[in-house]
Amino acid sequence: MTPMAPPAPQATAGAEERLWRGGPSLALLAGKFFGLIVTAIVIPLLLYFWYDRLSQFAGWIWIIFAAILLWLIGGIAIAIVRIKATMYTVTSQRVIIETGIFTKKVEDIDLRYIDDTQFDQRLSERILGIGNVTIISSDKATPNYVLRGVRDPRALRELIRAHAYQVSQRQLFTRAT
Repeated sequence: MTPMAPPAPQATAGAEERLWRGGPSLALLAGKFFGLIVTAIVIPLLLYFWYDRLSQFAGWIWIIFAAILLWLIGGIAIAIVRIKATMYTVTSQRVIIETGIFTKKVEDIDLRYIDDTQFDQRLSERILGIGNVTIISSDKATPNYVLRGVRDPRALRELIRAHAYQVSQRQLFTRAT
């Protein structure tokens, strides 16, 4: 007789299941990277073409150039760490926002309290395939929250909206006696 595999566990009616997980995209930093590249190219080119006019200040220009580059690189590094330290999770019952570099902060928005969702994309964000999803809720602690720089924001908005509607339809309304 061949042994049978154990039955797959069944999800219980009230079990919370993860529907989506993601965070801000590094594509949010495209403008900062562009600024770094332009700075790294333009200042040396200016110094090269106007060296005869600027030769007396060349030392200072290179020091300022190095300081600007370090400032831009530091800003990009901090932004990358912040992006990597932010995580959004949509479950069948709530939206969870985890943030923090040195200390972790977790905020929940119960799907029952979500009144509306919106998404927006600038032209550059549309090109990069990212955008923002705004959650408008009657939650006291977090009435409005923006999920920034997420991939496919329209689909995420629809996922949240559909599940918020499902949860609101399952609510039992009882009268106080």
